[in-house]
Amino acid sequence: MAIYWFTDALPMAVTSLLPVALLPLLGVQPSKEVCQNYIKDVSMLQLTGFTVALAIEKCGLHTRIALKTLLIFGTKPRWLMLGFLLTTWFLAMWMSMSGPTVAMMLPILEAVLKKLDSKPDLEEEDDDIATNTKSVTGGKDNEAFELRVKEEMNGKVKQEAQPHGNSHHTLDTLPKVEHQDDDDAAKAKLHDQKEMEKGLTLCIAYAANIGGLSTLTGHAANLIFKANLDDLYEQHGQEAGVTFATWLIVGFPCSVICLVLAWIWMQFLFLGWRQTLSLQKDNTNDKAAKKMLRKEYENLGPMSFAQKAVLGHFVVLVILWLTRDPRFIDGWAWFFKKGFVSDATSASLVALSLFIFPSERPRFLCCKRSRDKPGPVPALMDWDTVHQKMPWFVLIFIGAGLAMADACQKSGLSEWIGLQMGGLSSLPPWLMVFVISVGSALITEVISNTATCTMLMPILAGLAVSVKVNPIYIMWPAAMCTNLAFMLPVATSATAMVFAFGRVTVMDMVKAGAGLNVICVLVITFGMNTWGKAAFNLGEFPFDVLNETAIITNTTTVAMVTTY
Repeated sequence: MAIYWFTDALPMAVTSLLPVALLPLLGVQPSKEVCQNYIKDVSMLQLTGFTVALAIEKCGLHTRIALKTLLIFGTKPRWLMLGFLLTTWFLAMWMSMSGPTVAMMLPILEAVLKKLDSKPDLEEEDDDIATNTKSVTGGKDNEAFELRVKEEMNGKVKQEAQPHGNSHHTLDTLPKVEHQDDDDAAKAKLHDQKEMEKGLTLCIAYAANIGGLSTLTGHAANLIFKANLDDLYEQHGQEAGVTFATWLIVGFPCSVICLVLAWIWMQFLFLGWRQTLSLQKDNTNDKAAKKMLRKEYENLGPMSFAQKAVLGHFVVLVILWLTRDPRFIDGWAWFFKKGFVSDATSASLVALSLFIFPSERPRFLCCKRSRDKPGPVPALMDWDTVHQKMPWFVLIFIGAGLAMADACQKSGLSEWIGLQMGGLSSLPPWLMVFVISVGSALITEVISNTATCTMLMPILAGLAVSVKVNPIYIMWPAAMCTNLAFMLPVATSATAMVFAFGRVTVMDMVKAGAGLNVICVLVITFGMNTWGKAAFNLGEFPFDVLNETAIITNTTTVAMVTTY
């Protein structure tokens, strides 16, 4: 399977069906056990969580959020960069596929860049300046001033306006400037413009990947990690304790720090330190871009009933996720049987409500208005939208990863690989985590993050047990680092779409992504070794392997004696 994933000889979804065909034939597991791995709790969490994201996309709430954020931050290059970073980052927190997030942001970026590239409207500029001049000269026209303004807008040298009485000297006293200086200035300005465009474009791809680190549902790799971790702890009769709420303890701070550092890094790389630290006012093109954004936002009109309803569902879902089992107090899951309710339960309830709740104001009882026509009202979500836009291959992919992890565990392969990697036990735990994190980040540059995580999690689980290190301490940072695909277009759908956008080259991505990879790996390992270690007690090995082995041995002996 790894070779097929590396070479992409078959579609990934087709490759993911290989365990169902081969594991029973090779005598590793019965077909019934293999197939059970393809629909599990995390699979339903992915399905229902993405349904909520599709509802946000269908009603246009994501566009409203994007435009409002960009209007708040303005159109100066560094603030525009922060605006695109924050907007994409926030949307990627909840939309587990980075591709749709990037696909939504790129048209907005294109419209902004066109406004920044375009020349200002000469007629509007002339009118504004002439009006200002009239106010200064007591309402009288200053023909010499207006003539000079038009000359300036055509590329001539700017010169302060002479008093009204000296207007006959104006054209004769204009200094001459060499064309070479104008050409150099134009080339420098064009270069700066292109660099800014590259930086803004890459910010969208990088923010989509960083945003997925924030929440459990942000990336499919996060769910693959949780599924493997839960299986490992269940085999030892324990609960892993990684939920949507507890993920935020490590994932959200790491994501925020990575985002801020990415903003600083991209500024210095593509804007330069002078423009980064400058306090200049917005120029005419910046104002034109902001005007365009404001016009686009106003064209959306007020929030529709559907947008308000979807936003309400989304807020309810987040609250249910955060309060189900916060760990430091009893959550609402306490009212039900222990272990029966999960994050997938909350997402399923909200997703089900989306197919029932109306997308327009109800037309009955007190909600009916005189102008309303009688008739049915469509729901917020319909199955055709889900059927067409749901990335079904991801569900199969997650199932294949769980099937392979289960097969590796039961066949003893993961334990054997863990023993072969036992040499890492001589390293300090923090250094071991750093080495594994760097390796994960490098592998994911040439293989998809889901494939990388699927292959690594069973191996790292066996390694953790063999060297007696908390599995969360090793597996969690490795899973997060599989999402740090910044350097190559083939790494994720986000980087592929940005590269296809046509404004960046592979070398641009390598130059920016290499530094960002180093920054994010350091942040994740630092977070795991500080507040993550304290919150999850990662300094202790959770399993009593010797005691469990003794229990298994005694049980086997009793069974043999009874049989005898």
